[in-house]
Amino acid sequence: MGFLNSFLNFFIENKWILLFYLAIFLIVYTNRKKFEIQAKVIALYRTKFGVNAIHKFAKNHSEFIKIMGYIGIGVGFIGLITISGMMLKALWDLFFIPHAPAAVSLIIPGVKIPGSSIFVPFWYGIIALFFVVLIHEFSHGIVAASHGLKIKHTGIVFFGPIIGAFVEPDEKEIKKQSDVVQYSIFAAGPFSNVILAGIAIALMVFVFAPIHSSLTDEVGVSFSAIQNNTPAEKSGLYYNMTLIKADDTKIKGLSEFESFLTYVKPNQTITIYSDKNENFTIVTTTHPDNPKKGYLGVIGAHSVTKLKNDAAVFKFADSSTIIISTLLLWIYILSLGIGLANLLPLGPVDGGRILQTALHKTTGTEKKGNVIWHKVTLLTILVLLILLLMPIFRSVIKF
Repeated sequence: MGFLNSFLNFFIENKWILLFYLAIFLIVYTNRKKFEIQAKVIALYRTKFGVNAIHKFAKNHSEFIKIMGYIGIGVGFIGLITISGMMLKALWDLFFIPHAPAAVSLIIPGVKIPGSSIFVPFWYGIIALFFVVLIHEFSHGIVAASHGLKIKHTGIVFFGPIIGAFVEPDEKEIKKQSDVVQYSIFAAGPFSNVILAGIAIALMVFVFAPIHSSLTDEVGVSFSAIQNNTPAEKSGLYYNMTLIKADDTKIKGLSEFESFLTYVKPNQTITIYSDKNENFTIVTTTHPDNPKKGYLGVIGAHSVTKLKNDAAVFKFADSSTIIISTLLLWIYILSLGIGLANLLPLGPVDGGRILQTALHKTTGTEKKGNVIWHKVTLLTILVLLILLLMPIFRSVIKF
C-alpha cells in the first residue's frame, strides 16, 4: 500500500507537468505519419532546414574545424575511459556506501524522480536541453561536412516527451572514411558539450556573478536539494530554507558555510539556524569521498542575497541576471552530463561507436570487434539499469 501511495503522490505533485508531456505525446501521435518512430520512444521529424548553412560553414572554416575535431578525439577517448570508471565506482558505492547519492537518473524537466538527488526546473530544463542537444548534433554535422561528407537531413526529435534536434550525416560515407576521421566525427558532439559547459561557467563567473554581487548583499545560504535518507533529511532540513547560523558561526554566504564544513567530523552533532527562527539538530555521517569528513546530505549550496536598493531598475537588472545565470547553470550541468553520457561504451551512442571502430582496428576484423562490442554494450546496459532502478526502489520502499 505504501508503494501505491508513493506513486499516487508522485503523480499528484507533478500533474501539470505530466499533462504537458501528455499533450506532447498526443501531438506526436496524431501526426505520427510525419514522424519516423525508432525504439518505440524516439520520434524523428526530418527536414532540410539548415543543411546548406552547415555545408557553407564547414567549407568556410574547414581547416579549423578539422583541427578541433582531431583534438576532440583525445577528449573522446579520455571521456570514454572516465565515464566507464565512474560507472563502475558508482556501482561499488551503491552497494557499499549507504548514503552515496544516485549516480544515474532520468532527466525529465519539472518532474522529481524518486531516489534522484537532482531536480531539473521545467522551463530551464526544457530550454537548456534543447540548446545542448542542438549544439551537440550541429557539431557532428559540421565536422562530417568539413571532411566533404554529405549531410542528408536535420530535424526535430522527441525522446519520449522531451524535444531535441538532430543532424544526420550519410552513414555509408562515414564508414568509408579513415579511423581518425570517424573518431573525430563521433567525438565532435561530446567535445562540443565540454566547450559549451566551459563557456557557460565562464559567463556565470566572470560576467553575471560580478553583476549580481554589485547589486546585492549576502544574507545566508540555501540548498538546491536535500538528499534522501541523510542526516539533513532526518533533521527536517528543507531545500528552500535560508541558513543564517551553524552552531556559533554566523553564515552570511557560501564561503562562510564551506569554511564551517571543513571542520565538521563524522558523528558530530551540529545545529543549523534559519532566518525564520527555526533550528535543526544534525548528527553527521561519514562523507562518501573522505572518511575523515562529516556529511550532511545537502546539495547545491548557494548564497542567498538581498538587493542593496529597492528601485525598480535594480529589481529588473537583478531578476534578469538571476534568470540568465540559472539558465547558464543548467546548460553547464546538462551539457557535461549529456557529453559524458554520450561517451558511455554503449551501442549507438558516441562512446559506443568510438569503441566499435577501435575494436575493428585492434581485433583485425569487424566480426571479432563486434562480438566484443556487443558484450560490452550488454554489460553497460545491465550496470546502468542497476544504477537507475536501485535508488528508485530504495526511495519508494524507504529501504
